[in-house]
Amino acid sequence: MLRLHHAPLACSLASRFALAESGLPHEVAFVRTWRDEHKTDAYRRINPRGKVPALETDHGVITESTAILPFIADLAPDKALLPPAGTFERAQAQSWLSFLSSTLHASLAAAMFPAPGCDNDVAREAAIQRAAAAFQEIEQHLDGRDHLLGAFSVCDLYLLVFSLWRVGPGLAGRLPPLPNLDRFQQIHLARPGLAAMVGEEMKLRSEA
Repeated sequence: MLRLHHAPLACSLASRFALAESGLPHEVAFVRTWRDEHKTDAYRRINPRGKVPALETDHGVITESTAILPFIADLAPDKALLPPAGTFERAQAQSWLSFLSSTLHASLAAAMFPAPGCDNDVAREAAIQRAAAAFQEIEQHLDGRDHLLGAFSVCDLYLLVFSLWRVGPGLAGRLPPLPNLDRFQQIHLARPGLAAMVGEEMKLRSEA
């Protein structure tokens, strides 16, 4: 049984989406970061870095979304959540996962949750501009497309999470219009069960 350790509305939501899409038997263990549950000894025994996501498998624990998402996809090949390993299309998928993680996620995190020493207007504005530039690149790519790749994939689920973050603290009203991304978000939230998950997670986050 797969067990995902996940903080509501965090980047780990992409892994929860992927598990739902895969149809694989799994459990979700919520990590309430606003209660510092990710800093407990119990959680650090699962992921010593104290971050989410962490996926418990029969073989051990996998961390980092860019590793977990392909792992889930490969466990459910009939769902075609990623192109086959060894293909050019798979390399394109990995390129998008890397971009979303290292460029978009990093800039969004710096804008929403600046590190000590970077929690000033100049640093925050620079982070917002980096996020806006990354979103604009995605916006142009989505012109006339419903998916990042040629068909639905876990790359779309990862982007969906960051699209939802646009209304988060420090970002709401500070990004340019992104109509293609808005359309993308509506299309993918209409997939069975995903909007309900987001609603559940918003309720959990309201505890914070």
